[in-house]
Amino acid sequence: MPLCCLVFNETAMRADFCTTCTTKRQHLTTDAKSAMAIPQTCLRRWHWVITLATFTLYFLVLGPMFNFSILYLSLQGEFKSAAAITGWLGSLSAALARLFSPVTVLLEQRLSKRAVTLIGLVLYCTGLLTTSFVPALGYAFITYGVLSGVGANLTLHSSLQLLLEWFAKGNFARASAIALLGSTGGLLAFSPLLTVLITNYGWRNALRVLSGGIFVVGIADGLLLTDPPTTEDIFPRQNRSEDTEQNEHDMQNVRKRERADESCEQENEGKERTELLDDAIVSSHEGSNTKPDWCEVWRMMQSLELWLWSVANFLTFLGWTFFDINFASYMDGLNLHSNQISYVIMGFAGGEIGGKLLIALLGGRLPFKYLYVVVSSCLLAAVPLGLMTIVKTFAAIMPIAVASGFLRSGAYGVLYAAGAELFLEKYGPSTVMVLTLVPPGFGILVSAPLSGSLFDVTGSYFASLLVIAAIFVCASAAFLFIPVRRKIRSGGSCYSSASRDQQHELQYPEGQCNQVTM
Repeated sequence: MPLCCLVFNETAMRADFCTTCTTKRQHLTTDAKSAMAIPQTCLRRWHWVITLATFTLYFLVLGPMFNFSILYLSLQGEFKSAAAITGWLGSLSAALARLFSPVTVLLEQRLSKRAVTLIGLVLYCTGLLTTSFVPALGYAFITYGVLSGVGANLTLHSSLQLLLEWFAKGNFARASAIALLGSTGGLLAFSPLLTVLITNYGWRNALRVLSGGIFVVGIADGLLLTDPPTTEDIFPRQNRSEDTEQNEHDMQNVRKRERADESCEQENEGKERTELLDDAIVSSHEGSNTKPDWCEVWRMMQSLELWLWSVANFLTFLGWTFFDINFASYMDGLNLHSNQISYVIMGFAGGEIGGKLLIALLGGRLPFKYLYVVVSSCLLAAVPLGLMTIVKTFAAIMPIAVASGFLRSGAYGVLYAAGAELFLEKYGPSTVMVLTLVPPGFGILVSAPLSGSLFDVTGSYFASLLVIAAIFVCASAAFLFIPVRRKIRSGGSCYSSASRDQQHELQYPEGQCNQVTM
């Protein structure tokens, strides 16, 4: 065979070999990119897993807590305690589920939010279990009031703040409404369950069954909680893949069209990286802002808007807690039997679920601020409370309970979204959670002794219902004053609250808080 033919054949074989290698490398590169796209897609969808996990935690923890009015009758019947003392047990637990938030924030600086959530579940279930063995009501203030309350706060605060960090760039109203549906679903589901368990096995065995079931399901659900992705989590092998592509590009003579296609693909991936990176930057920036800044704390204490928000939340939960603590006792005074009481509570929960579903469907498409939903719910809630002073039958109380549940969804469903809308950009997620949890905790702590004391003195809940109706009106006025004040200050000659804070920072720089006076 002539030498030129051998050279030609060898050249052709090399060309075929190089073409085959190039094709294989391109397939490998495409496969590698596809493999990298899988976790990116999962990370994009995982925020809805966090939403469902938070829903389940609220279902398990707040379901029994919101049905304390059923347990209230059994405790009062066995220990022969006064209405104010018995009601304060449930009030203490529900209050600590919010008041412990500042300590939870400090604990989250040491541990992950998933770890804090799991610790809270253990404490909550331990509190339910140990309460079933108490020989006197006083011991239950430690087991049920403190242990369960603290455990509930660790679980609920950490999971909801994690949800806020996942949705820091938007759509938090819809996500929080879905998650908070868990509390109402728990109220609806645990009402007949707790009634059946207490009727057939007694309240002590009922708490033991609940503690075991909540522990198993809650731990499995809490393991799904993860922090929002950081840059390293999304692209751990970004530099290595770029080096590989560069080496392949240097070794091969790729056609211009293939290079253009690859460039377009890289550009699309770059856009995805940028979007995910933005989410990660927002989450890490807001999540890292947890160290106490005493200058910032001092400025917050001087903010009229924060005081209005706190007072309004205090009054709102002082009123709505009546339905969690004293509602069953009120219906017992109307001579309704236990099954009817359970049906009314289920109707109340059904109305609240309907309201929260409506909020979840509307999402961020409301033409006004979420705060106005809270204001409307509190203002209109005075109507069914007034009707409850005159109704006497099961048929009359059922529609009132459904309407009350629907109205409560306006406060419980969008309160966190309203707080984030007002204060998230300025103070961050940790502060928003504390501002939205701690003042209601004080309201819950006061609610049961107030209603119970009025009942012990008068022998009925007539005075309590009128007082709570007046409290709702005052809460609406305090909420409404925040946007009115902002509108006046932004449209008038006075500088806005933002410019006021900037001038305050210029006048009192960091490290000179001791020079600030009231």
